[in-house]
Amino acid sequence: MENRKYKIGFEVHYHEVDPSERATPLTILHYLEDAAISHSESVGQGIERLKAQKQAWILNEWNLQMDRYPVLGEKVMIETWSAGFDRFYGTRDFLIIDKNDKVIGRATSVWIFYNTERKRPSRIPADFLEVYGIDLRRALNEPLSKCQLEEGDQKGENEQLFTVRRSDIDTNGHVNNANYLQWMLEVVPEDIYLNYHLAALEITYKKAVTYGSSILSKCVFPNQRVKTSVCRHAILEDNSFHHELATAKTVWTPQ
Repeated sequence: MENRKYKIGFEVHYHEVDPSERATPLTILHYLEDAAISHSESVGQGIERLKAQKQAWILNEWNLQMDRYPVLGEKVMIETWSAGFDRFYGTRDFLIIDKNDKVIGRATSVWIFYNTERKRPSRIPADFLEVYGIDLRRALNEPLSKCQLEEGDQKGENEQLFTVRRSDIDTNGHVNNANYLQWMLEVVPEDIYLNYHLAALEITYKKAVTYGSSILSKCVFPNQRVKTSVCRHAILEDNSFHHELATAKTVWTPQ
């Protein structure tokens, strides 16, 4: 089956960088999401078509590993492809490529095909196999959860409350997936955030969040900084139940 790989270019703009003029992790997730949407549009399965059929893709999981982040003014190419369909799950992979054709980042993702009227997962139509094609090559051969990492003693903890803003909401009426990462990074210890590089992340989304909700972002981190510091994150409902909305692991290496 022919695989229709899709490529799209991005230039890093001023509002997308951190104080060191590097693209932020949030920017990278936005690029990947835009690439996925553009790919679907190019094969006739864009947002408006899905809306008309009461359907949507809901992100279930991100795995991202970055060798380096592109800098202000740099142009990068995102290559994306469908890596498989299984019932109502779709797998999509990405490569982030610089102007020298060097891969500087890799990502895998899992999406749920969703019926917005019935508010439940829906079986992926059989013709999607032909529309998108399948390439079993994976951008990441080993998920972050299986990596052997030195974590140190996980005893430190930060937390912070947030209220969901209008600007957090996407076309599905829920908080955009990238904004969960923003909440997570806000509670990473300052010395890790300033002196370490976010080399990898793994996020699992468990429940959608809507406008006006209050959420609690928690981060558990190593008391002793080691060569590789691993932070664990949870986004919780700020109520008596404290249901998990998303969980994550972020891996940090020295600048």
